Amino acid sequence: MASLIIEVFENEKPDVTFKIPLLVLQIAAKLIPRKAFQALESEGINIQDVINAAKSGEISGQLIEVVDHKDNERIVISVA
Repeated sequence: MASLIIEVFENEKPDVTFKIPLLVLQIAAKLIPRKAFQALESEGINIQDVINAAKSGEISGQLIEVVDHKDNERIVISVA
């Protein structure tokens, strides 16, 4: 079963990894850790748009990678 995966790295070390099965994605989106959600929002990423793209079934692999060089953080969103 495919999943949406959100990974947050600080100083290139994994800080938060959240894996959501696509079947429960809409409900599980409310459970995304605040830190991951805030990091996405701060980079202008609308989580609902990501959910819709993932649920469409037309995409897979890495969707988005955001690197914040100032804070040395990286966010990776993928469907696997």
